[in-house]
Amino acid sequence: MSKYKGSKRCMLDLIDSSDFITDINILLEEVGASISTSDTWIPKNSQNDKEAELKTFLTLSHNTQLGAEIQNWWLEICTPQTRTPNWDLVSTCTINGKPGILLVEAKAHTQELNGGSKGKSISEEASGNSKENHKKIGIAINEANTNLENVISGISISRDKCYQFSNRVAHAWWLANQGIPVVLLYLGFLNSEDMRDKYKVFNSHKDWEDCFINHTKKVGAASIINTTINCGKSSFITICRSY
Repeated sequence: MSKYKGSKRCMLDLIDSSDFITDINILLEEVGASISTSDTWIPKNSQNDKEAELKTFLTLSHNTQLGAEIQNWWLEICTPQTRTPNWDLVSTCTINGKPGILLVEAKAHTQELNGGSKGKSISEEASGNSKENHKKIGIAINEANTNLENVISGISISRDKCYQFSNRVAHAWWLANQGIPVVLLYLGFLNSEDMRDKYKVFNSHKDWEDCFINHTKKVGAASIINTTINCGKSSFITICRSY
């Protein structure tokens, strides 16, 4: 029996499944992306279930320099204790014939998404390092938003509203800006029975899709879905799928 519930359990169950690669590739097929046994993904399985920070993943899948660069873009002051956002699943992949990265954000009930409508908070008693990093995160997301405004009219991703979605899009933009194509997959797990007694779960793809679209509208980003965003050196696409 899994020690996790909700999207974490669902994600690990999917990764552990013998059909993992096949099922992921079905979700990615329409955008020309796929993974194979030669790719690297984190979490690897339910025994190695720690979620990935992109600094750690890029150091493993690409090189130490790229891992350090994404951390330095996101944070002003980096210490061994400093953490950057975790991802439900990160994997190398192939996107339209080129080496790329798959970023997955998973949800199993509406509160997992809607609960992230607020911004990233920081207390007045926070350390000086934390306050500097809070400021730098705002600058990083604003940089992404400024560039994305050229493609998505009215987009307003921000540290201070829908922070999780905003940081996901910002990281996808950063990677594409380094020449790495990206698929940002928002994955809704349907009929998560272990969450049904406390939360509103997704009973159908439409339940999930409507919830996700309404969430993106809060930062003017609904039109980012299924839109290939050219970032100069490469591009990224955000897709909404259910499982």
